[in-house]
Amino acid sequence: MFESFNDPVDVIIAFVDGAMRPIRFRWQGRVVRIRSVTGQWTRREGQTLLRHFAVQGAGDDSYELCYDSRAARWLLCRAWTGHA
Repeated sequence: MFESFNDPVDVIIAFVDGAMRPIRFRWQGRVVRIRSVTGQWTRREGQTLLRHFAVQGAGDDSYELCYDSRAARWLLCRAWTGHA
């Protein structure tokens, strides 16, 4: 099931070769461990550069995370989950 959110989330990241890499995030009271980063891109909003990450969780669950440097916060933009 596909859903759009823009929910604030807490994200643990690592810096690998100078680049951000999300490791896991907390959403709706549960921790989602990230198995892999399947894509990343940037998008401008005015002077701000937003960093987007497509990530794979457990099973077939996929998520889009966004780092907004204006507010130093992470958002869960979208989720594709097997949960109905």
